[in-house]
Amino acid sequence: MKPNKNEDEYIWVQELQQRMARLEKEQQAESAAEKLRLKEAHWMHCPKCGQKLSPEKCGAVEIDVCPSCKGVWLDQGELGTIVESGGQGSFFQNCLQMLRGRQPSAKPRVG
Repeated sequence: MKPNKNEDEYIWVQELQQRMARLEKEQQAESAAEKLRLKEAHWMHCPKCGQKLSPEKCGAVEIDVCPSCKGVWLDQGELGTIVESGGQGSFFQNCLQMLRGRQPSAKPRVG
């Protein structure tokens, strides 16, 4: 018995859906592998010059410093920790106040 047009179309649609699902799964696997490859290639490298970053202690925070271009790179939340640990009148506290639109508190001059 010969299949009719509707059966042929149904089989074609099913095969197409299976191929599309397989292709999407392959692309997701490639994308995940590519993200992992890029992370491994760039992890702890300076975004500016590409040199390997060196971790340095800055108070309670470990910052990443580039020995080549002297760039300083902070992870999420590290700047806030540095500012909070500096206390009132510190350089970072004054910078934060200026960014927020307030004048830094003036220190009385001795002399």
